[in-house]
Amino acid sequence: MEQNLCVLIDFENVAAGTEKEGHGRFDIRLVMRRLKDKGRILVARSYGDWGRFAKFKQSLLEQGITMVELTSYRGQDKNRADIAMVVDAMELAFTRDYLDTFVILSGDSDFTPLVTRLKELNKHVIGIGTRKSTSRLLVESCDEFMFYDVLKRGEIVEQRPRRKEEDEQEDTREAVALTRAQAFQLLKETIEGLQRDTDESVHASVVKASLLRKEPAFDELEYGFNSFARFLESAEKDGIVQLTREPGRGGGYRVESADGGAPAHRADNGAEPAAEPNGRAHLSPEAERYRAVLVEAGLDPLTPALRRAIATAFVEEVAERTSANKRVNLQGATSAVARRVRPKVSTKAVAAVLDALFKAGELIHADGNPVRSPSASFVVPKNADALLLSLQSHYLKTILHEENGQPDSRALAELLLGDAADAQDIEALMAWLVYETDQRATAEASQSESPAVEPEAEALPPEPEEDAPAPKKKRAPARKPRRKIAGRDAETGS
Repeated sequence: MEQNLCVLIDFENVAAGTEKEGHGRFDIRLVMRRLKDKGRILVARSYGDWGRFAKFKQSLLEQGITMVELTSYRGQDKNRADIAMVVDAMELAFTRDYLDTFVILSGDSDFTPLVTRLKELNKHVIGIGTRKSTSRLLVESCDEFMFYDVLKRGEIVEQRPRRKEEDEQEDTREAVALTRAQAFQLLKETIEGLQRDTDESVHASVVKASLLRKEPAFDELEYGFNSFARFLESAEKDGIVQLTREPGRGGGYRVESADGGAPAHRADNGAEPAAEPNGRAHLSPEAERYRAVLVEAGLDPLTPALRRAIATAFVEEVAERTSANKRVNLQGATSAVARRVRPKVSTKAVAAVLDALFKAGELIHADGNPVRSPSASFVVPKNADALLLSLQSHYLKTILHEENGQPDSRALAELLLGDAADAQDIEALMAWLVYETDQRATAEASQSESPAVEPEAEALPPEPEEDAPAPKKKRAPARKPRRKIAGRDAETGS
């Protein structure tokens, strides 16, 4: 559930702190955009003498912040803003029960009792201040504390084009639309902001909601996309995000940052790797044809090196979660394994391998059977080498099922093992798969035939034809001994 935020700003404290510590003019837009990653900002108030801070009024107004005027009187206003903030905070806490998160922008330790009381009222408290001007006592009291210094250092948003000063002061000025590049940059910033608060990829609907909080006028139609999913797919092509399909959600996307959309990583010796980060090697035409068969079947084989890295990380992750008595399902495992192998391996590559293991029946439920749903919890009783062999077998079965004629073992070895010289290993694996298939077919045939013949012969004896006396003679001797024995028994009385 998204949070409902109340933001209260001790403006003199934060404005003075940023200038004193060399961070320049306080940028409220930077702070508010970060808070919009947390949830909806329903209340935003800033306290100060706005005659002294008039140069900040336009930026505060643009962010929808109410400026509470506390006019100075003969320099005797040291604690007026603090007391006003505390009074408002307590009133809001008691009268607006839908506010679940309070954000205090100040580094003053005088606010520590307020933070403590808000936590007693079951409110989540976030503090924001500059590192050198913030009391450690206040930092320790908050549920979460963000330093303005870090926000300033991590600012990556491309600034929107600004109009002339005289135009900015006009209430009727035209809104400046984002360019396509700026829209993609905003998307990247939004995803990275959301992923600071979670260790998993984020669903596309959450990304869209957070993006709209920052830019309410955003509309993907303005950039030629008929849906937000198409907008995300275009961003993926530009190397801005990585997308994975959401299991069981009607084909929805989960989204995460593509780490800046960096080009493929190079190996330590400077050579171009075979498959980074999308896991596709440079293959011969025949091997590429086999790869296309697997991709068409929903199985991207990647490269042997990537499969091994992912399988090893997967086994380690499952073992750790199992030992900690944590539930493991396909969605959570995909995100967790992707974090282990970043940035060398993409989340999409991890999802391809784990989905293949799921289809191969290697994710085992507590009852000992393969899981049938991606959301079901599972264990993995095999090590990485056994999983890799299972993947090779599953890929090979798929190709053999789709192909007619004698397969090219060298091309298959190039695709599945990374070296055409290992063709003998592929031939041995194919022979085993053929033997295994024949044995299973023989066993199924014997089970289906043996119970059907004998009961049918006993229960349904052939009936004799009416003009054929032979069958009657054959049945008579069987009845006569029983009649004679019955007669003798009757005479003797035995």
